[in-house]
Amino acid sequence: MRSFCRFMLPTLLLLFLAACGSEGMAVAPELIDSDAITARAFADDECFLTLTAAVPARLNPDAETPTNGEIAAGEVEAVQAITLRDDGGLWYQITPEGVWIRVDDTDYTTRGDCRP
Repeated sequence: MRSFCRFMLPTLLLLFLAACGSEGMAVAPELIDSDAITARAFADDECFLTLTAAVPARLNPDAETPTNGEIAAGEVEAVQAITLRDDGGLWYQITPEGVWIRVDDTDYTTRGDCRP
């Protein structure tokens, strides 16, 4: 009986952890910048931004990165957010483009839990 418990308890724990991992739990992104204060990934359908005007799009959350077009006004889904210190601002990475937008100087509203 004792050997059975030694086998079953770790097995059940591994099955539980595997089941939790398959539920689409959000995984925090790496702090991609040494100036990052916070970084947070969002689950599907967790965070939406409604932009009142077009916003420059960038491949990285850095105002010095050249723009990669712009994101039109309207609702977009965010997949992660990062806050940078020292006037680095609040950035959201949006889908499906995968680009970053800075929202500090933009009028926008949120739907869902969009806290960074």
